[in-house]
Amino acid sequence: MTDAAVAGAPEKAPPRFIRALKAMRDRRMAAMFLLALAAGLPYGAVLGTLNAWLTTEGVSPSTIGVLSIVTIGYAFKFLWSPAFQSAHHPFPFLGPRRTWLLSLQLPIAGLLFLLAFSDPGVNIALVAVIALFAALFSATHDIVLDAWRIEVARSEEDKDLMAALYQFGYRIAGFITGFLALLLAGVYGWVVVYVMIAVMMLLAIAGTFLAPEPAIETGPGTARLTFQAGLPARERTFATLLVAAGWIAAFLMIAGFVIASFTQVPPPKGGAFVAEQGPWIVFLTVLLPAAGALILLLRHGRQPAEIVDGASDEPAASRITRAVFRSIFDPLMDLIGRLGWGALLVLLLALTYRFTDSVWGSFAYPFYLDDRFGALHHTMADVAVASKFFGVLMTVAGAAIGAVVISFIGRMPVLVMGAVLAAATNLLFADLSRGGAGIDAFLEWTRIADPFRTFAGWAAQVSPEGQGAEAGDRMARLMIAIAGENLAGGFASVAVVAFLTSVVNPRFAAVQYALLASLTMLIGTLGRPWLGAMIETQGYYSVFILTFWLGGIAVALTLIEWARQLRLPKPAEALAAG
Repeated sequence: MTDAAVAGAPEKAPPRFIRALKAMRDRRMAAMFLLALAAGLPYGAVLGTLNAWLTTEGVSPSTIGVLSIVTIGYAFKFLWSPAFQSAHHPFPFLGPRRTWLLSLQLPIAGLLFLLAFSDPGVNIALVAVIALFAALFSATHDIVLDAWRIEVARSEEDKDLMAALYQFGYRIAGFITGFLALLLAGVYGWVVVYVMIAVMMLLAIAGTFLAPEPAIETGPGTARLTFQAGLPARERTFATLLVAAGWIAAFLMIAGFVIASFTQVPPPKGGAFVAEQGPWIVFLTVLLPAAGALILLLRHGRQPAEIVDGASDEPAASRITRAVFRSIFDPLMDLIGRLGWGALLVLLLALTYRFTDSVWGSFAYPFYLDDRFGALHHTMADVAVASKFFGVLMTVAGAAIGAVVISFIGRMPVLVMGAVLAAATNLLFADLSRGGAGIDAFLEWTRIADPFRTFAGWAAQVSPEGQGAEAGDRMARLMIAIAGENLAGGFASVAVVAFLTSVVNPRFAAVQYALLASLTMLIGTLGRPWLGAMIETQGYYSVFILTFWLGGIAVALTLIEWARQLRLPKPAEALAAG
């Protein structure tokens, strides 16, 4: 072989795993972990820890259920995500993205500090207002963070690794607001717990100063494209006003339910609200804009043109309509235009992939603590150790395993594996609700001469219930089931975040990712009232068997999406064809 031939040979790229390890040295990765911690702390403080505090203060479950509506901002954050599509801030002293992150993190820390002294036993309305604003600021922080994460990624390996670090930081935040918060609350009280969470939030802000500002391309060829250039003004205005009317109607439904819950006697039932008005809210906020984008594409084609600004004397209403169209319809039309029928597949995957995990999340504590319908009747102390300590560690381990496996084999095989595992682990809880015969068989297989060298023996030692064999067996069953479910959950979370990130266009990162991420929560939320009724009539066993089979929908969809992506041209082939 000649030297010229050797010199002309393409240099072999290092394996994905090696490239991922090298990327870990980048400061973007450290910033990603700290920013994920800043995102997870308020979510855990408002969604989980607050409910525990309210319970100890004697607040009724119905009131807690009404207060949970404050977290709806996480499910519908895509509605105001267009305002953060462009990297712009009135006072961008750290750069637009980083200044927005800091502008949201500081109020969140302040609200968490105020929550510490809110005294929910007598000031429930004040607690509701503080929690509402904390959730809204936190959901908005997620929008900006997702946009930053996508914009600073330089390669596919970067996207996958940052998705894993996002999940890792989020789970660590769950450990702080879960196990550590419950442990400290029993000793020092809830005021100290929320002051601690507020201080941790301030420490996590260091990620904003460590993070680099995304490079914003300017100059020829970087002008933003829009689909409205070739649309009749009348049609564009009608579509925009129709979507705005749908959003207003959805917000009025939600606001009406919350107000009625605090003023009517008896208050309206949350399950009836979700069952009757939930589908309409989803239609008005998600399906209507998507259908409008599809119709406009079919009528006027898929080719955008350079942005066309209105004349200086254009009425303000017309300029607002143009801006809203660029923020809402352009990202949706881009997604549908790029993916074609694959956009429907992506939307269906977003809706169903985490269903088996999210739909029964509200019933986890009743299943662990109650003594009806096949529940386990554990103590709070055992649940704190098994779920909020051991379970969080297993979730973090699952996320870490997912990140490593992605670096070796890529995201689509991991996406399929995550769907299979998330569905299959429901069978562990089904077995547990029937006495745990299957788990007991596994425990028996692990036994050796000294019972305290087995998993059950170790579980007996960590169980606050006692040190006996029966206590050890009960704790071991619970921990094995939680370990399986949380390992699968962490693994699947990395897979779905990496997948959704891969289908987002960086030019529309804020809106597209916020929309897809929000959809992962909607079906689970809507299914909970129906699932609650099924628990009371058929018991937990039937529910877990049903969620196992429903998880097969996500498995089938991931296989179809994998097949679709295998048929797409590789980047080199596409470049050669172009």
